[in-house]
Amino acid sequence: MKNFWQKLTKPILTTTPMAGITDSAWRQICKSWGADVVHTEFVSVDALCHNSAKTMAMLAYQASEQPVVVQIFGKNAELYPQAAKIVAKTGIAGIDINFGCPAKKVAGHGGGICLLRDLKIVRDIVAKTTAAVDLPVSVKTRIGLRKIQGQPESGNISVFDFMDALKDLPLAALILHGRNYEVPFTGPVDLDMLKEAGEKFKSLWPQGIYLINGSFQTVESVVADLKYTQADGIALSRSLYGRPWLFKQIKDYIQTGHYQEVDWPTIKETAIRHAELLWQSKNEKTFVEMRKHLLFYVKGRSDASELRKKLVNVTSPKEVAKILNPLT
Repeated sequence: MKNFWQKLTKPILTTTPMAGITDSAWRQICKSWGADVVHTEFVSVDALCHNSAKTMAMLAYQASEQPVVVQIFGKNAELYPQAAKIVAKTGIAGIDINFGCPAKKVAGHGGGICLLRDLKIVRDIVAKTTAAVDLPVSVKTRIGLRKIQGQPESGNISVFDFMDALKDLPLAALILHGRNYEVPFTGPVDLDMLKEAGEKFKSLWPQGIYLINGSFQTVESVVADLKYTQADGIALSRSLYGRPWLFKQIKDYIQTGHYQEVDWPTIKETAIRHAELLWQSKNEKTFVEMRKHLLFYVKGRSDASELRKKLVNVTSPKEVAKILNPLT
């Protein structure tokens, strides 16, 4: 097996799979700013096995994006081998399995984080996937959830239970979100839990890569939390919105103790380039997806409110450039 994870310099900085965000254009932008690994949007094993044209299009990537990891999700363990083989044929670098998504459309149907309520299925999914392909397989999950939804007295299922269920299987990496299912995005991450989980992961998979995740907002907090948890790296999510240069800033801070704030000309150039890449990789109808990115790029400007009114109507990179280029 060609395990790209083992060849990366630590700390490893990656994206995470985000629906409607981590398409090819976004991944190319993140790579240009120093991301070590990028992820596709998460894709359904059911859709892959039914040869969904929309889903297959989500597997497209440029060579410059590698290593690219495809995250797959679904609750039917029998579909994972076929889905993994379909992914492997694309030349992708690795596969990640979604055991962490709290979104209603995934978890509400028993997928994502809610799969942890049946660790036999979790084990079956990972065993079948790792046996099906000669690719490094990673998993992404959260620190825990209640055994029975809405019943605190039922007790919790933790990431430690999750790892125990998989301890003899060949995991390449674990990405762990430092919040539980019940409080998915708000409040601080549980750094003590992330630290303890990392220690256990390394005891079970000494050669495995352990990445922490959880909306870390500042360069300083990322570096401090990496040091505290002793993780091999960090997977960035929402903190990247409108700030793909975080990758470079984090690396600069680790190497030199300093980093530069990004000026408006650089932000503008990145936003326009992002728009051009999205235009090239998708059809005109889907360019509307660029609008949400643009709103993040201009966040913090004194004229952001006025700009948002214009940017929510753009239909091409030329229109984006026409609005942004005159600004100083």
